[in-house]
Amino acid sequence: MSATTIAGWTRPALRPPLTDLAVAVVLTPLLVWAVVHVSWRETGFSRPDAVAVALTVLVGMALAWRRAQPLGALSAATACVVGATVAGYDVTDAQPFIVCALLLSLAYHRDPPAAPAGLAIAAVGFTVAVLSHPPGLGRDNVGWTFGLLIASWAAGRLLRTRREVLLARAEAAEERARSAAGRAARMVSSERLRIARELHDILSHTVSVIAVQATVGHHLAGTDPAAARSSLGIISDSAREALDELRRLLPVLRDEEGRVDEEVPIDGAPPGSSAVSVAPARSLADIEPLVARIRDAGVPVRLRIEGAERVLSPAAQACGFRIVQEALTNVLKHAGEASADVIVAYHPDALELTVTDDGRFPVATAPREGHGLPGMRERAALFGGTLAAGPRPAGGFQVRARIPDGGSPS
Repeated sequence: MSATTIAGWTRPALRPPLTDLAVAVVLTPLLVWAVVHVSWRETGFSRPDAVAVALTVLVGMALAWRRAQPLGALSAATACVVGATVAGYDVTDAQPFIVCALLLSLAYHRDPPAAPAGLAIAAVGFTVAVLSHPPGLGRDNVGWTFGLLIASWAAGRLLRTRREVLLARAEAAEERARSAAGRAARMVSSERLRIARELHDILSHTVSVIAVQATVGHHLAGTDPAAARSSLGIISDSAREALDELRRLLPVLRDEEGRVDEEVPIDGAPPGSSAVSVAPARSLADIEPLVARIRDAGVPVRLRIEGAERVLSPAAQACGFRIVQEALTNVLKHAGEASADVIVAYHPDALELTVTDDGRFPVATAPREGHGLPGMRERAALFGGTLAAGPRPAGGFQVRARIPDGGSPS
């Protein structure tokens, strides 16, 4: 059926569907034959004439509009049947069935007020027909006719309700599928971001150490071979460490099974599901070796632990280590001739990490924000924490992160 839907309102089609038109064309001649050849002489009805035939044709053709104009088709067919009955023509048993079929179709295709109005029109029409006392009318015929009208209307409403339930289920299933697809897309995006952070942290730190030590070794190769060899040893150790961390990370990209140290659910995914973020194992205990490597790279670093140390979740410890690592890497790359202080403070309600350097560059020439600072902020935010970073008025740069106690990735 051709129709236009605007804001929940359906405009009726201007033409009947071809299937309904074909049914009407086939049934109408059969109705005319039944009216003309029925035993009207024995039942006491009037001899059928052109008027009776025309009314029968109208009843049959009303079927063509049962979906396009259901209320109009029902009204027209009811008027023709009642008019023929009042005029004394035999409408046979077929025409009341046509009215019932139209009533069922109206109840199925239209909501109130059209559906109840159709039932009222059919009931009033047949009441008029009964009051005209057509030949052969009996109490059984009256009860059967009105019972059939009500049953037809009720069947149409039940079928419509059933269709609405099925449509609602289908829409709910589609919505669930869209929601699942959205969650999967967010998981993929989150995992890509996590991998990007890991790669940045691993490679940025290691490459910075290697670059500094390679420069030192190059300058000292001719004058101090022992110091040059020491720089080469640091380069070798840093490269091996980076390779070890990459070996832990690459199975995530390949979706391989392997022994990992930690699993962090993403976006509420249950542990053990396919949506699990696997992070290379790092902890706060690794900060001291990290500081030693930075010292070996030529940056004096002082480490101070404040407060009573306590066990934090592996995820929170890995987050803290990565923040300190990125901050010290920035000192190594941007601070020039500088020293740094690292403070790991255990407060009653949070872990606070502070990395401060005394680089002598002016505030206006502080290094621009690249991937490192956003990555640190994202790590802290995952645990409900905060991170503040910026140049100090007297020179140098400070990174301060606060991770709430008991925080977990969200």
